Amino acid sequence: MKRTVSFSVVFAAVAAAAFAATDVVSNTAPRTIYIEVSSDELADCRQTLADVASMPAYSDEGSILLFTQQSDLPDVQCIAIDA
Repeated sequence: MKRTVSFSVVFAAVAAAAFAATDVVSNTAPRTIYIEVSSDELADCRQTLADVASMPAYSDEGSILLFTQQSDLPDVQCIAIDA
């Protein structure tokens, strides 16, 4: 019986460590995505982003995604580049 309890404690600790490691690894994504456009397309890019932000998000199977926190999503910005 003690062995079962010991294994349970060890497995719980391993699961907690794996969850913490996954959280650390997954937070390495950039928080801001930059879309580079020419200066004459900058207004169109910003308008498109505003239009997309007002639309609901859908999953692959067609159900609406409900985000509980806006901070879960990266920020997207259009920036003008001179080419």
